[in-house]
Amino acid sequence: MKKNATTENQYVKIKISKYIKLPTHFAITLGLLLLGTSFYSGFAWNKLRDISPKVEAKNVFAAQKSQKPELKFFVMSFCPFGNQIEDVLKPVYDLFKDKAEIVPHYIFNKIDNLDSYCKTYAGDVNLCATYVENKYFTNIAECQKAIIAGSKECLNTNNYVKSSNGVMYSSLHGRQEANQNIREICAWNQSTDKSQWWAFVDAVNKNCTQENADSCWENQAKSAGLDTTKITECFNKEGISLIEKEILLTTRYNVSSSPTVLINDVAFPPEAAYAQDGKGNLKIGNKVATQDRYRTPNVVKEAVCASFQKSPNECKQLLEDLDGVAPAAGGC
Repeated sequence: MKKNATTENQYVKIKISKYIKLPTHFAITLGLLLLGTSFYSGFAWNKLRDISPKVEAKNVFAAQKSQKPELKFFVMSFCPFGNQIEDVLKPVYDLFKDKAEIVPHYIFNKIDNLDSYCKTYAGDVNLCATYVENKYFTNIAECQKAIIAGSKECLNTNNYVKSSNGVMYSSLHGRQEANQNIREICAWNQSTDKSQWWAFVDAVNKNCTQENADSCWENQAKSAGLDTTKITECFNKEGISLIEKEILLTTRYNVSSSPTVLINDVAFPPEAAYAQDGKGNLKIGNKVATQDRYRTPNVVKEAVCASFQKSPNECKQLLEDLDGVAPAAGGC
């Protein structure tokens, strides 16, 4: 997982596909409140097991079959949950290699008019009484101070990737995350050996942060055997067009959360597979995964295998769980 240093300001997701940038104390409070209202947030994912045919799973993964399944995963380069899914998918990639396509994509936000954007998403001081009532702040003065500071920061154009015609683009965790998203896309497109890309991302996850990515990434790319000059050229010449392509995809698939996984364009796991009490389950082929296991290598492998027209021998192999705490079911 990428290290997360405390920052003066950070983004908080307050509605689908829209973000605001507010001081850390407000961001943490608001984020916790919002997570508490999400029925799937905070669930851990832990066991895959066969169950008796007499026990019916309430939900079934509706796999779409193909000769070579494609798994698309949508992340933000410094979203800790996105980093976790990269760790989960790496052994799946190592297992299937070129028998399945496992392709990364990135989530950006497009800002056509910064003034309108900030007025809409940096908070409204006129609503501070409501924010205090909902316990986002302890008092109105604190609320007003935070929103005024957040609005000022939002209007700082240095926080965004800018096109030649003035359109701005953001990523949830700031400008350096947006930059790193682009670099990781460039690295993916340029590497014929995708294991180099996985090594690059793993090194960035372990050694870089959203505060130092612009100075940290190059050594990580070199350690993975990538050509940093080509990545930089791609960033400078193709960055905006790459962002626009990602936005087309996230719009097409209605993706707003990192991580989001699609296998042959079918969401995995489907949202309906989550239960409020954490006891949901999902039938995948002839097996059933419990809710606490949805984001583990072996369960994802089973979903990929269910999407083959003819399953390869690799599907018989059991993948080991990751070391440490099982990935949570949250997202950015």
